[in-house]
Amino acid sequence: MRKGSPETTEEELVMQFDPNTIQHLGIKMYSTLPPVIAEIIANSYDADAKEVNIYLNDTSDLEIIIEDDGHGMGYSELNPKFLKIGRNRREEEEGGMLSPGLRPVIGKKGIGKLSFFGIAKLIIIETIKGHLLNAFSMSLDDIQKERNIYKPKIIHKNKKVGKQCGTTVKLHDLKRKSKFSPSDIARSLARAFSVFDEDDFNVKIIHNDKETIELTNDMKYEGIPIEFEWQLPMTDKELVAKLPEYKYSSQITGKIISSEHTVPADMKGVALFSNGKLVNDHSFYGNKATSHGYEYLTGDLDVSFIDKWDEDVISTNRRSLNWENEETRNLETYLRVVITQIYNKQRELRKEKKKARIVKIVGADIDAWVSELPKHEQKLARNMVNVILDSEELDDEKSGNLITYVQDSFQFESFKEFAAELDAIAGISEENLIKLLKDWELIEAKEFYKLSLVRIEAIKTFEKHIAENALEVPTVHNFLKTFPWLLEPRIMEFEDEVYYSKLLKQKFPDTDEELESNKRIDFLCTSLADNRFIIELKRPQHKIRKKDILQADEYRTFVESLQGNEPTSARMVVAYVVCGERNDDRAVRSLEDSMWGKVYIRTYHELLTRAQKYHKEFIEKYDKLIELKSKRSED
Repeated sequence: MRKGSPETTEEELVMQFDPNTIQHLGIKMYSTLPPVIAEIIANSYDADAKEVNIYLNDTSDLEIIIEDDGHGMGYSELNPKFLKIGRNRREEEEGGMLSPGLRPVIGKKGIGKLSFFGIAKLIIIETIKGHLLNAFSMSLDDIQKERNIYKPKIIHKNKKVGKQCGTTVKLHDLKRKSKFSPSDIARSLARAFSVFDEDDFNVKIIHNDKETIELTNDMKYEGIPIEFEWQLPMTDKELVAKLPEYKYSSQITGKIISSEHTVPADMKGVALFSNGKLVNDHSFYGNKATSHGYEYLTGDLDVSFIDKWDEDVISTNRRSLNWENEETRNLETYLRVVITQIYNKQRELRKEKKKARIVKIVGADIDAWVSELPKHEQKLARNMVNVILDSEELDDEKSGNLITYVQDSFQFESFKEFAAELDAIAGISEENLIKLLKDWELIEAKEFYKLSLVRIEAIKTFEKHIAENALEVPTVHNFLKTFPWLLEPRIMEFEDEVYYSKLLKQKFPDTDEELESNKRIDFLCTSLADNRFIIELKRPQHKIRKKDILQADEYRTFVESLQGNEPTSARMVVAYVVCGERNDDRAVRSLEDSMWGKVYIRTYHELLTRAQKYHKEFIEKYDKLIELKSKRSED
């Protein structure tokens, strides 16, 4: 016994402590419910409990009761095994790394019982072993009155009961006053453990004996829509080849997730678990993570091998490892590279999905547009498009607008010359591209300004035709013939209304095939690469039908068949059906989706809205630029 300590007997329960220990390792370290409940769950797990019930009662006075069916403790075990602060069972007990039921032991520091005092002033412990109940209470107020020795109040000693074993912890006189949020507590606990999916360990939260939540590991990702997922150890050969050699790489298991949306701040990065319990909060392990794309990454990995290291590298509150150790520095290096490679892969995958979405916004195949340019311009255009697609901070709509802006700007030689000059000097980075577009606005704004003024007037007329449900022939037909940019910006040549027979004589003089006299198209247009656009016009209030889509595809297929033996990629034929309204009928929508890339549906409202937004925004932006330039000149 320590010199100066009062003599105790086996009849007494005694907790010896330094007052600062209670204050710093209990009251200050644990001030919220989830970490405290987590410590009790860890004790239940180490006691080989199969069932743990967490009762949250707030109908009157707030109360928390955690009950398990673990092996419990006898009276003689309470002093040395529970009330002793700082006990390390792994060192004191032979085989202390495993519970009697051969579970890897989660508890390690021997200070978990101090967490109770972070949220409650009165704690009651009831534990049963071999049908003998022992119960005692601990009061924070009484503990703080003592200096080094505190004797808990014994409630029951070796009382014979029917139950074989188990432990119940009751937390009374809680410091908080607000009601419990069981779903929030469940998510927090799921983030602290990875043992909730084990077959022989079930944990439930019961709120006021009404609402029951059974905890699972994946609750930690509740509300996070998963877009991509990587399992460790890595199996992707391409990624594995980029990783450094690390002796524990095959023992790191778990997953890293890329979310469709940015993840909550406390979930950004990868958390580490050892033997089922959190040992390091979410982190990027040395990655600066300044790129916006890191905000989509989360995950959890098991690194239980760290418990076998000679040095204890887990911090007291289990929120972080000691990264100054040589072993942990090697682990950190490996994790940093893993996350970097997954981040890069995420960017590639997100870029491809973003491109597919933007194609629908732009209304044209971006790669096809690039391939239609002269060869010496393709590299420059592709670089600019890639910068926009790679940008993690540009949403789909903004990216689509920028790509449309770039496409339109490529009709001006001065823009291409200016862009090529900047690209030759430093490469088109995102920063350089934005600078280019801003400078271009000033350099060539007048050309767009004049063009936009004319187009705004055309848009007003177009809007009037739509409102009046004008006839497609001749009103809408003749109007779009005059202003074809409303339909498709890539059109270079615009053929008027023709019967197939006349069309074939003009475009394919060697064709003798007879045509059905009752079939015609509204326009046949040609792009830069000599690709064909078939335009079918319907009235501004016409709802698209399956018949319209199938007819457009029939026209498209017919014209495509007349292209001879030339490669299809060089002479693509695409049909556009312009109507007043899309159809919500499932069969029509399904047909429309299946025809994507061959037949496109455009409503007059979509054409109008796009044209209004693009040109109106440009004029407003130009006016602001001129105003700003004028102010700078005055200054």
